[in-house]
Amino acid sequence: MRPYNQGNLATRIEQKPKPKQRTIQKKRVTIRPGISSGEKLLYFFVVIALVIVSTFLIARYAKISHYNYQILETKQEVKKVTEQNGELHAKIDELSKPERIRSIAEQMGLTKLDDTVRVFKGGTASN
Repeated sequence: MRPYNQGNLATRIEQKPKPKQRTIQKKRVTIRPGISSGEKLLYFFVVIALVIVSTFLIARYAKISHYNYQILETKQEVKKVTEQNGELHAKIDELSKPERIRSIAEQMGLTKLDDTVRVFKGGTASN
């Protein structure tokens, strides 16, 4: 808006000084490349914790695997003992046949006096 000078052209129009424009200085923020020492320490502890947990898990799996091998070995031993027991039972049955016992008794000079047969079961005699 033009200032009013009352029609006189010889007057000098005072010009108001323009207010200085404030120059806004921007703060410079320096961004450091990389991570801070606190973050490095945090990452270090996280890595250590992960190593400890993974070592613990691997140790547990190794122990479980060891127990599984022991179970398999024990099962194989049980199978062998069961087979041996079967063979021994078959041998007992073969050796305890009355014909065999009778022939051995006759070879040793024993004779049958009467028709009475005594059967021993569990250490007691029954007729």
